[in-house]
Amino acid sequence: MGARTKVGLVVPPASGRVPPDATAMFPDVEFLVEGIGVPAMTEAGYAEAIARLESACANLAGRGAEAVVLFGTSLSFFRGAAFDRELAGRMKNASGLPCATLATALVQALRSLGARRLAVATAYTNDVNAMFSSYFSAEGFAIDAIEGLDIVSLSEAEEAAPERIASLTRRVRERAPEADAVVISCAGLSTHAVCPGLENEFAVPVVSSAMVGAWAAVRLAGRSGSAPGFGRLYQT
Repeated sequence: MGARTKVGLVVPPASGRVPPDATAMFPDVEFLVEGIGVPAMTEAGYAEAIARLESACANLAGRGAEAVVLFGTSLSFFRGAAFDRELAGRMKNASGLPCATLATALVQALRSLGARRLAVATAYTNDVNAMFSSYFSAEGFAIDAIEGLDIVSLSEAEEAAPERIASLTRRVRERAPEADAVVISCAGLSTHAVCPGLENEFAVPVVSSAMVGAWAAVRLAGRSGSAPGFGRLYQT
């Protein structure tokens, strides 16, 4: 048997746990994590932690990662698309590896699904939701509805129950019946047990930060990204 694919994830919490969605979707991939210690899900918190991005990427390269993803959606969209592209360049320079941010991966996933109008459920406060809307509107998407759980603490996002996430997602879908995709934004939210059922219920694609991030990471490392049973994005 050959060596397992190793993929690097730069995650917001300092503790750096492997995201549950990643291991559920791709159990044969070894996910390596480095945390950068985002103190809070606020603009100031993101700005303080992003200075540690390059060292985290270099550490992942040293540990044998074949590609690196910045596994924080708001951490990559909070200053807009130009800064997001700058982050990807900084990551590649620091690691020498294929790199991407989660915001860019989410844009690419939505475009591959042909989505234009979005219903968005997030973990965020209204201030961070406004940053999401600004970034994705500039990328050509219409935000038909957006609502968050008003979470600032990373640990609270990680502990959010599936029922809480599903309830919020149904609420934004009800407010945006013409949306052609539903987004659950915040990679700290565990969504692999929620998204497939909601996708069947809504009859439109339902994508989440954590699941798209895992998909993008394995694709950067040369894998197909196929994870049958988790949603239409991951079928091929």
